Amino acid sequence: MVGEIYLIKVLHLRDTNKVCGPGKTILETTARIDTSRFNLSIGLFMDKQDQNNLYHKAAIDRNIDVIPIKTSNQFDPRIISQVISIVKSRGFDIIHSHEYKSDMVALIAGKYLKVPIITTAHGWITNSLKSKIYISVGKKILPWFDYVIAVSPKIKEELQRVGVKSSKIKLIYNAIVMEDYIYDQIQNNYLIENYGIPENAKIIGCVGRLSPEKGQLDLLYAANKVLQINDQIYFVFVGDGPDRGRLENTASQLGIADNIIFTGHLRDVRPVYRDINILALTSYTEGFPNVVLEALCMNRPVLATNVGGTGDIIKNNKTGILVEPGNIDQIVAGLFTLLDNDVDSYRLVQNGRQLVTEQYQFEARVEKVQNLYEKIMNSNANL
Repeated sequence: MVGEIYLIKVLHLRDTNKVCGPGKTILETTARIDTSRFNLSIGLFMDKQDQNNLYHKAAIDRNIDVIPIKTSNQFDPRIISQVISIVKSRGFDIIHSHEYKSDMVALIAGKYLKVPIITTAHGWITNSLKSKIYISVGKKILPWFDYVIAVSPKIKEELQRVGVKSSKIKLIYNAIVMEDYIYDQIQNNYLIENYGIPENAKIIGCVGRLSPEKGQLDLLYAANKVLQINDQIYFVFVGDGPDRGRLENTASQLGIADNIIFTGHLRDVRPVYRDINILALTSYTEGFPNVVLEALCMNRPVLATNVGGTGDIIKNNKTGILVEPGNIDQIVAGLFTLLDNDVDSYRLVQNGRQLVTEQYQFEARVEKVQNLYEKIMNSNANL
């Protein structure tokens, strides 16, 4: 039909059962894309027995088209045939994957169907020999993609190191929907009312998966030193993961369990930001941490380790406190700097919030992704 607008149809592939930073980015992109130009869906790998996939529920709650891709085990080869069938039957123009498993599926399906493939490199977590092998193999296939999105300059450098051509790499930072993080519109005293924290206590929060690469054990050792000086401080760990048992045992062994709170996974962490005095991110590896953007938007000062793309947001003594990973004494000193100087903490937060406003608004990120999709389709049309 003359004048008809062609919608570019994109299938995102995601392998998860939780809503984490990368997952939020996909959901927000899908929900905020220009629907007059694009049609986005999420193909979600799900175990056949999984009746409570939180990511699936989150997508449904946002009225996002999510397509369950049922598997009987982690490496069920029928995943590939399912994806091929979905792409053919639904007429998807682009496959966009997000981690090593979906990358492998996208590569095979895309090459078979001659459909453009892109992936987003959110970062790499290597907690075990098995994960190191998977990620090593996953990195080796990245040069075969049409484009790879890097969420930070350090990830871009790693992509170049493993052989991805610079012309194929698109640097698109993570971003935040700022209107979702307005301090005065968020529930107050959530932690006090639900976890028995005294009203006048100072609260240091850690938000994220409880896993060795997140460095929460270092934060516990720092907490032990902090509490020897001021026992009216509470440390709240928001999230769940394989390291929870070890962290709980360590808190007990250190004798600080009464001041350490583990909330488990929370669907909405904004009330936590409202209540805490500081966000502490003591990771050994990061891609581009959304939690830092979220905390700054909620007017909360940040202490973070200088890893991944964190240093692009937290400039030491300008937008927050930046410390070296694994340095317990620096963590302790940084926490007291923020706790003891309200005026300086306020200055850091205002600078940080301004940086987020100028560089990391979600609308600008979506526009960059849309431009990339159109560039890919225009390139294909000219072949």
